[in-house]
Amino acid sequence: MSSEQATLKHGWYLLKAKPREEIRARDNLEHQGFEAYCPIIQEKSTPAPLFPGYLFVRLSKTDLPFFHKIRSTRGIAHIVQFNRISHKLYSEGRLAREDHGKLLPSPIPDGDQLIDQIEAFVWQYNGHIPDEKPDSVCFREGESVLYNNPLFRHLESTFVKGIKMDRGIILIQFIESQRTDAGIENKVVARKEIEVPLKDLRKVAEES
Repeated sequence: MSSEQATLKHGWYLLKAKPREEIRARDNLEHQGFEAYCPIIQEKSTPAPLFPGYLFVRLSKTDLPFFHKIRSTRGIAHIVQFNRISHKLYSEGRLAREDHGKLLPSPIPDGDQLIDQIEAFVWQYNGHIPDEKPDSVCFREGESVLYNNPLFRHLESTFVKGIKMDRGIILIQFIESQRTDAGIENKVVARKEIEVPLKDLRKVAEES
């Protein structure tokens, strides 16, 4: 195993794309088996990269031996480095040989959390879950939903917002029925917002 393969860490890496080739670079990476992500937002009904000129690639431990392929992928300009100090020391001849591994690219700190936040923003900005998440269900703000949970499935719920690609916030209303001279009157006695998995939600229309 080369020193590069031994030193590289798994995680999300930031890539610089060639001008207006973010999507091409993403597709070429995916065709090679890498997990690539280029956040796309809708600008006046036209898809556009959230970060023009940049995209992300996630490397698992099994991907590391193939890291060199990223550099030569069409659409990729270079891999963004976060170790400028090490490169500066190297250029000045002050980096010890045993520390040369520090010149290799490093993953984005807290990459998984950052990508989750970006996905959540893109989802909210576009107003729906992107098509590349086929197993997710699209819910809109204010839509009536049913939460498939024994404690709550009989209660009226409203979708508030998505917070991740697979989770969201719903507003549950606790309703008390009271008998009046005019008949049965339903009164909301409490409201509560809770975080739930999207897979456990159903649109009311689907249940009718």
